[in-house]
Amino acid sequence: MGLLPATGQRSTRQRLLRACILIVLSVGGVAMALPFLIMMSGATRTGVDAHSFRILPRFLTDDEVLYQKYIEGLYNESPAQLRAAWEEDIDTFDQVTLLETVDLEQVQAWNALVSSAPWHELWAGFVYAPSSRHRPILVRSFLNQKRRQHQGDLSRLNQDLHTSFATWNAFQVLPPDSRSREGFVEPSAWWMAWYVHLQKFAPTWTVGVHNLNGFYHERVTRVRQGADAPRIFWEDAPSEDRELFLRGVVNPEWVCISSKATPEWQAFLKARYKTLEGLFQATGVTAKRWDRITLPRDILLGTNGWRFRADWLAFLEGWIDLSDGQRYEAPLEHLSLVGTELTWREETGTAPPIRMWDQWQFETHKAHIRKTFLTQNYAAAWEILIRDGRGLWVTLMYCGGSVLLALLVNPLAAYALSRFRPKHTYALLLYLLMTMAFPPMVTQIPLFLMLRDYGLLNSYWALWLPGMVHGYSIFLLKGFFDSLPRDLYESAALDGAGELRIFFTITLGLSKPILAVIALQAFVTAYTAFMFALLICQDPEMWTLMVWLYQLQQTYGPGVQNAAYVFAAIPTLTVFLLAQRHILKGIVIPTEK
Repeated sequence: MGLLPATGQRSTRQRLLRACILIVLSVGGVAMALPFLIMMSGATRTGVDAHSFRILPRFLTDDEVLYQKYIEGLYNESPAQLRAAWEEDIDTFDQVTLLETVDLEQVQAWNALVSSAPWHELWAGFVYAPSSRHRPILVRSFLNQKRRQHQGDLSRLNQDLHTSFATWNAFQVLPPDSRSREGFVEPSAWWMAWYVHLQKFAPTWTVGVHNLNGFYHERVTRVRQGADAPRIFWEDAPSEDRELFLRGVVNPEWVCISSKATPEWQAFLKARYKTLEGLFQATGVTAKRWDRITLPRDILLGTNGWRFRADWLAFLEGWIDLSDGQRYEAPLEHLSLVGTELTWREETGTAPPIRMWDQWQFETHKAHIRKTFLTQNYAAAWEILIRDGRGLWVTLMYCGGSVLLALLVNPLAAYALSRFRPKHTYALLLYLLMTMAFPPMVTQIPLFLMLRDYGLLNSYWALWLPGMVHGYSIFLLKGFFDSLPRDLYESAALDGAGELRIFFTITLGLSKPILAVIALQAFVTAYTAFMFALLICQDPEMWTLMVWLYQLQQTYGPGVQNAAYVFAAIPTLTVFLLAQRHILKGIVIPTEK
């Protein structure tokens, strides 16, 4: 019978009452879905909008928020790098704003100059995310490209690139800072593969160019004169700051020596290698005469630049020849910085339009950037949890086996108690219900020791066996079986049906609603098991999704975590939708017919 009588349904009072009920139910449904929607929105957040808890992310409708997220990713979440590039005092990325106008002619001239810049003057954004701790798009692109190239064989990748990644999920890239000496990384097959990948696959909007003058101000002037020091152009800098920057901070690739100082450089090489043959054997540099080795910059950009770099660095810092005790040092007055940004200053007399260039790149690729921020964490969570990890497969096996055993063992036990009614039936039921008095944490240690003694740890049987029998499920099923008509069993027995035939055909056939409840309970118990699954199966190859989610929190930030939670919520929602018809049937339709 319905809650409202059938008579008087057209009355204004009943219509208002029905409308109120529908409104309350709708509000309740929205309130239940609200956390899930916020979680989906949270999967798109980065550092800029980390504290924005909205169902619809702001960057989908606000271009300025999207621009802030873009600049945050482009400068690898480093405000210091942004300050050096733009030469502006910006402390956080939410202070970034869109310019009202962009000088397109100036931007295109700068873009043409940057397109011919050597590789060490460029840097890749969307590689490092120390604040939001997600997997940036260029790292994902590099991982996927190497995974395809090596056909998913991690051992082949480690062998070819001389790496030691334990799993694909340990794959990461820490980009070197080619501006500073402390950011220099020795050449290797790994880094060569990384730079080749950037040249072939990195989108133009993910690449930036270094600003040496801004870097100088960040690293030297601020240290010497404080954070509020005025910006000083390199050519006007004090000699002691220039010397500190050239000899102790900046990478030698950025330093050039004038032709007047080449005799000191040649004398340095003669003192170290004695002969041109010795120079060739040590560095691979070929020259017919010492005076032909002029500017080290030309050599550094060649094929032997990596091996010759150490000599140039020693010459800049000052090197003492152990054989004659003489010190060879590059004269400070003949040293200068070289780079695309400084070339622009010399030709135009103005600072490079890096900020306008960044905004031009953003406006040109706005749709692609928005799509990237909308999907990148979901793609990363899919790769971590499902493609590169066995969590989904282990969880499916665990849940499938648990449901199958729960629907086999528990109904058999309940059927025996209901059909044959042993003498101590109620004592057995009381004993089964008493097992519910002990929380799972109490039994985990004895259970672990028992499974260890039987050699079942890190196996599917270790996951299946402890939850195979459930006292409350047997109690529930026994009560349901008792309500079934006894005449059915007598008729089946007269027709020659055996007990197994009666059990599977009649009993289980009439018990679909309660079996759906038992199956759903077994699935949810297995799917949400964390501490038990972690204790019994500590091998990463046997981790379930819940254990993977916990481990994910230790490595990745809220964006990837929320995306993983969305994926983890889908199976339970799917199972409930599939089982709800049988569950509701057991509630609405009377059992006896």
